Amino acid sequence: MLGLSHPVARLHLIGPLSLTDADGATRTPRGQKAGALLALLALAPRRQRTRVWLRDKLWSDSSDRNASTSLRQTIFELRRDLGDLFDQILEVDRHTLGLRTGALWIDVHAVEEDPSTLSSARLSEEVDLLEGIDIGDPEFEDWLLMERQGWYETRERLAERAARSPATVPTPKSTPPATPAMPQAGRISLGLMPHIQQGCDDQTAFVADHLIESVVRNLGELHPIAVYDFRDAGGPSDRLIGAGDTEYFLRVRTLQVHGSLTLTFFFHLAETMTLAWSQSIQADRSEVLTPDSQILAGFVTQNADRLSREIERRRPAPAQQGASTLLTGYTALNMMFRLDRNALHNAETLLAGAQDSQGGVLMPALSAYATSFRVGENLGSLAKTGEDETRAIVADVLRDSPFNAIALACLGHAVGYVLRDHEQARGLLERALQLNPHQAFVWDHYALNRLYAGDYATAIESARRAVSIGAYSPLSYSYDTTLAMAATMAGQHGQAIAASRAALSKQPRFAAAMRYLVVNLSKTDRADEARQVYDGLLLRDPDFTDPAVQKARFRISQSDREDDLIAAVRRISG
Repeated sequence: MLGLSHPVARLHLIGPLSLTDADGATRTPRGQKAGALLALLALAPRRQRTRVWLRDKLWSDSSDRNASTSLRQTIFELRRDLGDLFDQILEVDRHTLGLRTGALWIDVHAVEEDPSTLSSARLSEEVDLLEGIDIGDPEFEDWLLMERQGWYETRERLAERAARSPATVPTPKSTPPATPAMPQAGRISLGLMPHIQQGCDDQTAFVADHLIESVVRNLGELHPIAVYDFRDAGGPSDRLIGAGDTEYFLRVRTLQVHGSLTLTFFFHLAETMTLAWSQSIQADRSEVLTPDSQILAGFVTQNADRLSREIERRRPAPAQQGASTLLTGYTALNMMFRLDRNALHNAETLLAGAQDSQGGVLMPALSAYATSFRVGENLGSLAKTGEDETRAIVADVLRDSPFNAIALACLGHAVGYVLRDHEQARGLLERALQLNPHQAFVWDHYALNRLYAGDYATAIESARRAVSIGAYSPLSYSYDTTLAMAATMAGQHGQAIAASRAALSKQPRFAAAMRYLVVNLSKTDRADEARQVYDGLLLRDPDFTDPAVQKARFRISQSDREDDLIAAVRRISG
């Protein structure tokens, strides 16, 4: 994009939109959408946008063909209104529109470089961005809302700067151009935007708040996060200090039509002010309003899991960032579930290096949790010292009175499966469920605890809930396996076989799923299939031929039930 040595026009976005040429003559476009087009370009990261992006912001309800025609018409109107100024400030090609570098002085950017610009233009800091503009397109309104929030943050930042150095007025000559604020190293910054509610009644009006707050809670149990709440525009501004570092914006739309509710979750990137993705569910109003609604819980978990993957994709890997990375907990947990000896070692190394970082109780809790993979998945051995270390970790974390459901679930599983104290484990897991009933991971481990304690009815009910709400989780094969285990103990062999196969279709190396598939195929007289699975299991766990190892792997507290499982294996192994 070619640049000019000095501006040929001035664009004012603070207050009502206006455009003046070098002589001070008004050249403001007559049409609202023509003016909006200039604003969209002026506030773009590189003063440039694609035609597709512009169409989506100004004509989101139109077909692509009609939107393209409308955009061409608006460009024609701009050319007509601006005359020769059009080619001096705008560049247009088949795919993009942009502002020529240096051709246009823009007040928002000038104010950031020189705060005195506000007073010299006789503008109050309370003046809003693009006052009076009314396009009537929901996508444009969303964009405008986020830009105005950005302007509010700029105003606060300038006020803080002025308070620190009231006698100093920076000038463009002495102050380098402002660079985008980088996210702070110790957190992932989320902004909660006002909801869109259409047709909601008194009972459904709260659903959007419940959804977005539950997603944030789930996310915060695996990542250190900072949350800035923009839902209440009249709230105290001190809770938004630091909001200029916000990386992602979250929003919920609730549409109620008679007895039907459609919930849509939006994920926006703050850097580009674009919608990265959205996903929706539709359900009966009564299903959503049920106190323990699995539909709503599943949608919470689905969005939290997708957010975690999105953040992981957009941030440097732990090896690049060091052990204190924001993704350590999420990365380590996923490494464990790769069921690979080297991956488990890497997870433990990662957690050991992060013990004193921002992870709080989560990192030591995950370290204790990792011991269960050495016991149950034949990924190493656990000596007496390992059990003592696990006890010490549990005691240390509990002294901190953790309020993290994932951490409590990890501790509960380690206490129950590794240390065999099922009552203490139950207490920890029930605390976790009280803290956050929308975590599939917690329901899954509560099901395991009830299974080991012989409470099979609760185990299968909890396992089904984990499978339901955790269907989109990268750990869903583990939830399938727990359901297979619970179904086995309840004598529901068909469901146990189906759940085991579902788990192995997602993670073929999961020895626990293989063990229970062997048992149930044996119990249903499908010997050939059972032997085939058993042979595959021995490749993963050669020591499983030893009855003592079989007992250690199943870890069932009722001896008669344990004997029954081992007898089913023996019928196949000969």
